[in-house]
Amino acid sequence: MINIKHHYQYGYTLLELVVVLLLFSLLAGLTIPRLTTMYDSFKNAYERDEVLAHLDSLGYIAFQHAREFDLKTYPPKIPKIDDPKRLELPKGWQVRAKTPIHFFANGVCTGGLVYLHHQGTTYEVVLEAPFCKPY
Repeated sequence: MINIKHHYQYGYTLLELVVVLLLFSLLAGLTIPRLTTMYDSFKNAYERDEVLAHLDSLGYIAFQHAREFDLKTYPPKIPKIDDPKRLELPKGWQVRAKTPIHFFANGVCTGGLVYLHHQGTTYEVVLEAPFCKPY
């Protein structure tokens, strides 16, 4: 009886490993730029929602301070010293009303069209009277 020993090699060849690494690098090269674009769009949507929430609270701020004010542009070109800070906007955002929106001391407003500007993009938001809820 002849004793035959089979010697099997386990593992992958260098060529197989290089092909797998090449495929992974191609997939990463295609997906990473799209992930950064998707992250930026999510960040902009979050900041826009934050601006809308601040616009929604302007009536309450007028009521809380018992002061009337007009919303024209924010941040204002020339800030007033005695004026309380009414809007907390994320960096780079600007708010401009088509016509000045008047907020009364009881929290009611006249309503109007507002433009939100950020990085070359403009969003139109309607603030409906009497409570100026953004739509």
